[in-house]
Amino acid sequence: MFDLDRWEEIWQTITRNRKRSIMTAFGVFWGIFMLTIMAGAGLALKRMMLSNFGDMAVNSCFYFGGVTSLPYDGLPSGRSWQYENPDLQAIRRQIPGVEHVAGIIWGSSYKFIRNDKKGDFRTIGYAPDFQQISPQLLPYGRFINDIDMEQQRKVAVIGEEVWTELFQRDENPVGQTIRMNNIYLTVIGVFRAQNGVRFHDERTVIIPFSTLQQMYQKGTRFDALAISAYDGVDINRVEEQLKQYTRAAHRISPHDTKAINGFNLGEHFNKFNSLFNGISLLTWIVGIGTLLAGIVGVSNIMLVVVRERTQEIGVRRALGAKPRIIISQIMSESFVLTFVAGVGGLALAVALLSGAETLFSAQRIAAGESPIHAQISFGMAMASLFVLIIGSLLAGILPAYRALRIKPVDAIREE
Repeated sequence: MFDLDRWEEIWQTITRNRKRSIMTAFGVFWGIFMLTIMAGAGLALKRMMLSNFGDMAVNSCFYFGGVTSLPYDGLPSGRSWQYENPDLQAIRRQIPGVEHVAGIIWGSSYKFIRNDKKGDFRTIGYAPDFQQISPQLLPYGRFINDIDMEQQRKVAVIGEEVWTELFQRDENPVGQTIRMNNIYLTVIGVFRAQNGVRFHDERTVIIPFSTLQQMYQKGTRFDALAISAYDGVDINRVEEQLKQYTRAAHRISPHDTKAINGFNLGEHFNKFNSLFNGISLLTWIVGIGTLLAGIVGVSNIMLVVVRERTQEIGVRRALGAKPRIIISQIMSESFVLTFVAGVGGLALAVALLSGAETLFSAQRIAAGESPIHAQISFGMAMASLFVLIIGSLLAGILPAYRALRIKPVDAIREE
């Protein structure tokens, strides 16, 4: 049952010495404030760094053709090799856990013309699966599909800068034709470059890599390979099996460490995650340490309060106040002082993070970058409150025990 008189007494006790109460509460206020600010800043930095991966399948790796440095199986060193079309199906079939496989061909810069407009743009060839590994945002049209690949269609997905330079403002380019030297390409889509591993920018024309193979007379060869694994599959294991397959299929020495070149995006992603998990742990250690220092200060002040109220507590004991009443009174005072200060610190920190998020997000959006998210999660806020509540209760245990040891006769004798 709610006892208004009791809570008024608690509040009067706390406000009796306002300066002391404020200075004591400030330690708790500052502890929860710093914990929240550091946690929010750490999360914002993590989100900003991980936003560089965009919507990419982070469980992926990219490998390129190269030059052997050791002789093997009757073949000399210094031999160039490249992945070929049969490798795509073989890798998908022979390496467990592979979800998407795509070939890439590096193109060249060409002059593109449409009516009276023209510009110099780079070309690049992708297989359809590349859209699943590194998704492109498509304001218009679609990406390359399997039929484009099989029929070696002369189609193109153009970057937004290509669109703005070759077409009228707000003109839908899908279905229109552009000329690359003496080759006519039908536009099937417009892409907007996203964060992640980018082999192209918005001044690029994407063409089916089978069409570029025909244009460059590369036969079945292509320049680079992109692979993504299913969620939960160890990309490091897939990478190792890919290297084993490549050595066997292209007759490369098992001891040749220079012939196969590439990078593992999943490994880099895991390193980022480990780094920021360590930062998060350090944030909690420092923040909770600061908060505990404030709580210890509350406990010490409550010991002083108990000492000052020795006669009052003794009289209460003499009049029949039960031990639980004395304990409840002291712990309630400690709880109110700590909890109010902590909630105030948490509220101010959340407000500042929200303001910083709004300000910096507007600046980043204006610069064409992704917004910043500095706000802590609801779960983290609840965890902070839980730590605060436990700490506030712990702060009152020792003073309450000290009050319980006061003997009524001794307390009444004191002046």
